[in-house]
Amino acid sequence: MNTVRTFLKNADVKKIGVVSFYAYFAINILMKAFSYDHGDNIYKWFFYTAILFWGIKMVFTTYTMWEVFWIAVMMGIGVMLSVITRQNMWLLSIMTVVAMKNCRFSVIAQIAVWIRCVAAVILSGGSLIGIFDIGEKTKLDSGYVEQHVYGFAMGEPNTAFLTVFLALLLVLYYNYEKLNVLWCGVTSLIALVFYKMTFCRTGVLVFFFCWVLILFDKVVKSKNIKSVLVCSVPVGAAFSLFTTLFYNGNHALLYKINHLVSGRVYIMNTYYKDQGLSLFPRTQEIFYTSYHGLIDNSYMQVTFYAGILVAVLFFVIILKTMLRLYRMECYKELVMIGTLALYGVLEQFVLNGFMNIFLLLCGILLYPGIVEEKHEK
Repeated sequence: MNTVRTFLKNADVKKIGVVSFYAYFAINILMKAFSYDHGDNIYKWFFYTAILFWGIKMVFTTYTMWEVFWIAVMMGIGVMLSVITRQNMWLLSIMTVVAMKNCRFSVIAQIAVWIRCVAAVILSGGSLIGIFDIGEKTKLDSGYVEQHVYGFAMGEPNTAFLTVFLALLLVLYYNYEKLNVLWCGVTSLIALVFYKMTFCRTGVLVFFFCWVLILFDKVVKSKNIKSVLVCSVPVGAAFSLFTTLFYNGNHALLYKINHLVSGRVYIMNTYYKDQGLSLFPRTQEIFYTSYHGLIDNSYMQVTFYAGILVAVLFFVIILKTMLRLYRMECYKELVMIGTLALYGVLEQFVLNGFMNIFLLLCGILLYPGIVEEKHEK
């Protein structure tokens, strides 16, 4: 006991907390990068270890009364959502944000990019040489021709492409100042190769949309014009809500939109007609009683499950974060958020802070120091 006291007395407790947070984050990213979830035994052991590191971070960090108040409010909301919806995604993302004090987002991104790139290489490379099951399947293309696709030890081909997409996105973010035509060519080639092997149209389109936003940021010098980057999440939310509420299969434009997003709008509209919208969170069982398919839209996922009040709070926080980043001239962060804002119209994973690390940028509202004031171009 005396040894422990001596260590704590002499050690820099702030650094202990920071290192513990990075360990907590790295473990969770590692599990997601290798496609493990709460149903896997190995995930449970790593998860408990990560929670231990999270606890160390919270204990070894000094908070102001104002920070304690908001931590309590956020954790309360997270626990409520976890209990009612029976989904831990909300609570884990909130736990991560409240523990970010004294940490740097640049380090978080560096941890994520290395782990995700190594995982993608191991899984795809190991599948190609026969170490892992390559997961060959068949899938109909847009012309209804059967194509061979591969899951690369990650279950579904779409999951495989998502793993590669997230690795590429983080590589682009990490090397943002170096990006040029060569970077565009190499990363696009990788994306197209994996598109050919997974036939994930959603992912490859969003990837090229990311390059459009990067080009926009690199070419446009006017801060006023760059303000359109702040509109990505509001536009995605408004589009999702409008199509959900007013979808009509007899309307040519809405029918075409629904076809382009593989029937997602019809599914959300059917849930809306069946269950309506609620001010307050609802349990998953309500939706399972009249199951119409996955709600593959992050905006409507939070609205249907968490309720209108929480959804509005969530989107206000996101918008305030984006406005803060815009004022700080953190355009590369806004580019990445804009990219994932489009993906959010088509998938659920965007709400997970270990899949979408840019969600954690909301932490700047509580701890402004986690992001540098301005990035050199």
